[in-house]
Amino acid sequence: MHQQITKKTFIVDDDPFWTAILSEILQSLGYTNISTFRNGEECIKNLHLNPHLVFLDYQMEDMDGIEVLRQIKDYYPGIGVVFCTAHENLSVAVDAIRYGSFEYLLKANSNKREVENIIKQMKEEQVFADRIY
Repeated sequence: MHQQITKKTFIVDDDPFWTAILSEILQSLGYTNISTFRNGEECIKNLHLNPHLVFLDYQMEDMDGIEVLRQIKDYYPGIGVVFCTAHENLSVAVDAIRYGSFEYLLKANSNKREVENIIKQMKEEQVFADRIY
């Protein structure tokens, strides 16, 4: 069993099925403070909650994930972001990394081990900046 991780985690995605799967994966890894948002605007409006980690979809109705990513990083560069998408697209992946996403996660290939490995690698590379919450 994993220890409880109480730092705020956001899932930003308009697909309720994917949101439920990712929430379940994160809970199985010990994450207990998860907020979900159906669009980028909701995420941006709630950045004052100081998320430690954000799983961010690319294709959403109100604004695309790249724009949301840029606003997250403008708000605080130390927020760890994992870009999530259902479609493999090299130019989107390059843009996501360029604007500060740590990883580009394909939803179809996602599982607990992959999410756990990404988070572990983020911790090892000290992606998360220390911040008093």
